[in-house]
Amino acid sequence: DRRQRQMCKETEIVLERFIEQANLSEDEEIVIRTRAAGWSRIKQAMELNLSVSTIDRIISRLKRKYDEVQASDPILPPRQRGIYK
Repeated sequence: DRRQRQMCKETEIVLERFIEQANLSEDEEIVIRTRAAGWSRIKQAMELNLSVSTIDRIISRLKRKYDEVQASDPILPPRQRGIYK
């Protein structure tokens, strides 16, 4: 339980640092915050009145921006890469 709370705090620090450093658009910030809150892509699309394709494009932009910012930021950890890079 304590470890889970610690992980949440670390995630919050990384999230806020990324938002601060990446110069995100309003849509990008909303998508990253709702993803961090556990929303699925489908829920995001429905709640934000966007298509799933638009959500996917925003997520792709966020990944590119994260990689760019992370390269020069000592606080941000490398992004975990799954099958969808």
